[in-house]
Amino acid sequence: MLLVNLVETLRNVEGLQISLNEQMSAHTTFGIGGPADVFVEVETGQALVEVLAVLKQSEISWFLLGDGANLLVSDKGIRGVVLHLGGQFEQITCDGFRITSGSAARISRVADLAAQNALTGFEGVGTVPGSVGGAIVMNAGTHRGYIGDVVVQLRAVEPGGGLVTLTHDECGFQYRTSRFQIEHGFIITEVTFELKHGDSLSIAEELDSVRKHRKATQPQGKSAGCFFKNPGGSSAGKLIEASGLKGMRVGGAMVASEHANFIINDNGASASDVLILATKVRETVKSNFGMDLEFEVRVVGDW
Repeated sequence: MLLVNLVETLRNVEGLQISLNEQMSAHTTFGIGGPADVFVEVETGQALVEVLAVLKQSEISWFLLGDGANLLVSDKGIRGVVLHLGGQFEQITCDGFRITSGSAARISRVADLAAQNALTGFEGVGTVPGSVGGAIVMNAGTHRGYIGDVVVQLRAVEPGGGLVTLTHDECGFQYRTSRFQIEHGFIITEVTFELKHGDSLSIAEELDSVRKHRKATQPQGKSAGCFFKNPGGSSAGKLIEASGLKGMRVGGAMVASEHANFIINDNGASASDVLILATKVRETVKSNFGMDLEFEVRVVGDW
């Protein structure tokens, strides 16, 4: 099925918003990225099922975009279809010690709802930017805890198109990763967290304290968050700083002076600027310390 025919078919599906040649720079925290051939906002579960059925029949490639954090999109953009979940996938509910969230909801909203209901256990991940679904894929978190720690189960559309419910153990959570980074094609739609009773005021104060600390110690410019994973218990940021790389630039991309594990879009950086700079950082750290830095940021698109 040609792309033009695919678009015409998708226009008959309710619960979609479709745009052509959508600039991905408008949808990433880096503010970087060329055009997606077709950008589809999916607002209902039924629409998602129908879209996936059409895509499977067409054999046209597709990419699922979360909140645009932890992502470097090529200057050439993304060929095929970019799916983005909204509408009902942003809903959050609380029942006792459990919070159920749509995968498109922002993590900060889940953390705030937990605090309002005197539920503790989400503070460690509640200050991380991005969406719930994206955080699950990356097993996002901080030294205070990771999102996988509080997941009871989740619902997803599997590569074959069926809806599945996966338990915590079936998600394969490990440091900064999950099975969803290895087994591509799953679309997480809903996640259930189990928390514990705590003091609402104390939880809110801790979240506020961590958010203020994050703002004070991390660069506030456009970035994708920490660019590299911490290798073998070491700190990627400290290794980069010890290599004298703070402030290093390639074009508009720069290693942040506030935190060396951040690469920021300082002045109209291109994706190529960022990738070249990240590669130089990795090579320098390898030369100085014999440590291999692995990207935490996902590099996607047509390079």
